[in-house]
Amino acid sequence: MALINIDGDPWLSDLDACERLSNEIQSQLVTRNRQGQFSREYSSMSGQVRVRLKQFGTELEQLDKKLRYISSSLTSAEAERRQRQVEALQSKHVQLKKQFSAVEASTERASLFADSGSNRLFDDDDDDPALIRPESSYTVTDLRAQQTRILEDQNEGLEALSKVISRQKVLASQIGNEVDRHNEILDDLADTMETTDSRLNRETRQIGAVTEQDSSTRGYWVVIGVLALAIVLVSILL
Repeated sequence: MALINIDGDPWLSDLDACERLSNEIQSQLVTRNRQGQFSREYSSMSGQVRVRLKQFGTELEQLDKKLRYISSSLTSAEAERRQRQVEALQSKHVQLKKQFSAVEASTERASLFADSGSNRLFDDDDDDPALIRPESSYTVTDLRAQQTRILEDQNEGLEALSKVISRQKVLASQIGNEVDRHNEILDDLADTMETTDSRLNRETRQIGAVTEQDSSTRGYWVVIGVLALAIVLVSILL
């Protein structure tokens, strides 16, 4: 099976685009985390990162589907190498979502459990304005909506991670089947070599026996030759 033309391969171009997008998201997260958690810039960049994370996930799904579509035109080694690249990006996607959610969760906890003058951690009324920091523009409804988004992002990350693990399990099973087939081929080859060796030994013994027979009749031929010579000499003398 021949490899497809690597030069100008659309799949490789899509792979590069996904890698660039993951690097850009990582850079945006670093820049966002340097901002104040209750600043306008932080909120704006959080929204941008959330959108780009969903875009990243969509592009990864398309990349995986395209790989399955073109896998028949690739060698098994090349298809496996590309699959590992996709899985590495899927793991990176999960890590980015965890980084995004971790900071969001810490922001939410800081807003919900902040105390303006006492040491109590909980209150009987969840809508108590004292639980919201004075400098925060968030309301309790906003924080609850943010918590819902965080949980959804975490669920999506866990689902993506589950798909990666399942795919790796399938690959491990396929590798195990390949190893079993190779072992069977080696066993057959060993049996064939053993049979061939037995035949060679038998033929060698037969050749040796024929050689010994030739050596035992050599004296008879010498005697016959001498008698024939004697007959010729007698005939000449008479």
